Amino acid sequence: MRKLFIMLFLIPLLTTAQEKGIQFEHNTNWEKLKEKAKAENKHIFVDCFTTWCGPCKWMADNVFVQEEVGEFFNDNFVNLKLQFDETKEDSEDVKSWYDEAKRFAKDYEVRAYPTFLVFDPNGELVDKVVGGSQADKFIARFKDALIPEKQFITAKKKYEADPQNLELAQQIFTKASDIYDIPLATKAFNTILDKSSKEEFLKKENLGGIVVLAQEDIDGKAFDLIYNNQDSFKDFFKNQFGADVNDFLAHMISQKVLHPKISSGESIDYDEIEKQLSTKYDKVNFSKSFASMKFSSYLKKKDWKTFVTEYDKKVKSDPNITAEELNEYAWKMFEECDDKDALKVALTWSKIAVERNEVEYIIDTYANLLYKLGDAKNAILWQEKAVSITSEDRREELQTNLDKMKKGEKTW
Repeated sequence: MRKLFIMLFLIPLLTTAQEKGIQFEHNTNWEKLKEKAKAENKHIFVDCFTTWCGPCKWMADNVFVQEEVGEFFNDNFVNLKLQFDETKEDSEDVKSWYDEAKRFAKDYEVRAYPTFLVFDPNGELVDKVVGGSQADKFIARFKDALIPEKQFITAKKKYEADPQNLELAQQIFTKASDIYDIPLATKAFNTILDKSSKEEFLKKENLGGIVVLAQEDIDGKAFDLIYNNQDSFKDFFKNQFGADVNDFLAHMISQKVLHPKISSGESIDYDEIEKQLSTKYDKVNFSKSFASMKFSSYLKKKDWKTFVTEYDKKVKSDPNITAEELNEYAWKMFEECDDKDALKVALTWSKIAVERNEVEYIIDTYANLLYKLGDAKNAILWQEKAVSITSEDRREELQTNLDKMKKGEKTW
């Protein structure tokens, strides 16, 4: 009797816990979903995701489960999770949506994940959002999705009815670039460019959209706008990406020129190409970009000797190399290289990285390099430190490596 009482007591608690987040529909189809939305006078929220998408998993684990998120979405939407890839582990419920997912991808131009679609109670698409966010911003964004004047589709229809209207072009430009609707964003971009001064166009709210378009075509007007007005974009790149506008320009240009050569296996004279591009694009410094590409080329060929020699020159001459960059190359060496002399040099990079940023994943690299080079005693000491300061979600991985070190087993 006591056990029964406990079970009866726990069932409501378990149910309450499960209902805190967004309640997604299961074992249904699109027609039934639309019928339910119309009957309850709710919009439809569709989470378009894939099983391999990191940001999709983050949203599911950290945002959808929150009580305030669940309250808002359950009150205002009929909710559906729609998987866009196919795996062997898929349930019958997931498989039943395969064809619908393909239709959604085509009809609603779902190209990036996560993408969130909003339909009105009649099943008509009214809004679209690409990319996740923290709970408060996510709720705020989808509050807007319930207001016709703030919906993407409403703004799109208004602009398409009057494509030379500057105010409508400005409204749709940001919305279209945010969801990577490149044709629409380009059309609005051209309208704004024709009807605004350069100073008016280079307002803070337009910069993100300009960058999106610039990534599509280095010969286009958006890229040219950044190239010739780099000072206007400096703060944007620093705040949004922690990067320099010059590095963005150099990367985009060099990638376009070098990618076809790399793909075809063509021999590349990096120094000569850098010289040619520096002449053509004299407002861009290509040295950092080309150095990185050379290093990647050596690593791809597993030419450890050349890579270590060349990168070590950079380490000794550039005091501004970040701990993250040093750690990235040191870890690559640990994972793939067995040359003891090369690993000893990588260990010196890793030590510098630890001195500059003593966080668990950088310490882990240092400990693993020590271990691979035969210094198990010090490797264990450093790995214990990494385990002691890491977050809960990484502790198991680091502890596994520590256990292997203590047992004398390989960690690579």
